[in-house]
Amino acid sequence: MLLRSGRFLCFDCRGPYHDLKQRNAEEDDKTMVDDGFKRQSPSRGMLFDLSTLNLGIFFKEVSYSDEQDEVFVSTRVYFPYNDEDVGQGGESTSAEPETIIRVLAKRGAIKDTSALSTHDQRVLEVLSQLPTFDPFLLLSQRREMEGDRKISAKYFDITEDDWVMIRRPVMEKISLLVSKANRDHEVDVFEQYMGGEDEDDETRRLMTSAVIDSIWRGEATQGCRQLIRSFKLDEDKTTEILFAWKGINYYEFQYKKYQQQFYDFFKWLGGAGSMPKDHKTLQSSQIDRFEYRRERARKLIRATHATVMQIIADYNSSFERLVDEDSPREFQLFLSNAPKNFLTVGLAIGVLAHTTTAWVQMTQSGKKPSVKSTELEPFYDFIIAVNGQDFYVAR
Repeated sequence: MLLRSGRFLCFDCRGPYHDLKQRNAEEDDKTMVDDGFKRQSPSRGMLFDLSTLNLGIFFKEVSYSDEQDEVFVSTRVYFPYNDEDVGQGGESTSAEPETIIRVLAKRGAIKDTSALSTHDQRVLEVLSQLPTFDPFLLLSQRREMEGDRKISAKYFDITEDDWVMIRRPVMEKISLLVSKANRDHEVDVFEQYMGGEDEDDETRRLMTSAVIDSIWRGEATQGCRQLIRSFKLDEDKTTEILFAWKGINYYEFQYKKYQQQFYDFFKWLGGAGSMPKDHKTLQSSQIDRFEYRRERARKLIRATHATVMQIIADYNSSFERLVDEDSPREFQLFLSNAPKNFLTVGLAIGVLAHTTTAWVQMTQSGKKPSVKSTELEPFYDFIIAVNGQDFYVAR
């Protein structure tokens, strides 16, 4: 289920790696010089220097600490035995550098005395710290991962169609804020930014456009810092706040994108099809166990969904109060909490999408009205595991 469920909790490095390997080989073929063939770095643009790591599949799993009785998200990396069919099995290990070195040395992929490069250790640290692998989160940490060298954009791709759909609602809200910050000027900022008919003050239009563009890119320009300062927030955190704000917009877009699929899954979970197809052949104790697991799954999914809805609702209501009632206090609070809520809503939507994708695969998008107990039992275990996280709930 993890391997098939997509980018949120499972990050397959192999696709971009193979594309870059082919591209680099083609570029090397063109770099013939007078004194022979000049080879460039084979790992240029790749996520890792060590080729074996580029063939790994990273995934997030829910782990349990018996000592502290807590649930936490851990990161593992899976090395398939057969690169053509990853479902045949392989080795997985904690994504910590020391553990990976031991496993790779045992496999003969590196020498016992070998150590990972500084770059590889840095990337592993970032991947372990992120709550999910969705492209927007990876993009947020790109500068950190590129401390030693550049990494290809293939690893951070968000589709152009998604960017277009995300950009307009974000830009509309940004422009309204810029308008609020320019109270002395009676001007429709968004219309001027988009090239409206009223272009009497070309200079002001260009300045406004520059501020909006820099906010979209998350740059700490003077105009952006002034906007953050106008909400009495720490302007040194301008880049962090703006990126998180844009990230929450992105996750609101992702929620709407998956919403119907979520609701179809919720409806199935509340219906008769969520009990085993072969329930008549099961003992009463087995039925009780399924009912308990189903109820546990429902409770956890409700909590995950509530986390998403609350953060999105708080965002929109605070923004509406700012625009409609000139009441900035709630939006000020929203912006100050945006970096924390951004991670929370990203993880929660990722978990919902992960869970729903597993349901789609098991029931063929609900076309199978019910499934056998042998399929349903591991599915409920999966739901409980990935949803059993102590999400921070925004207040």
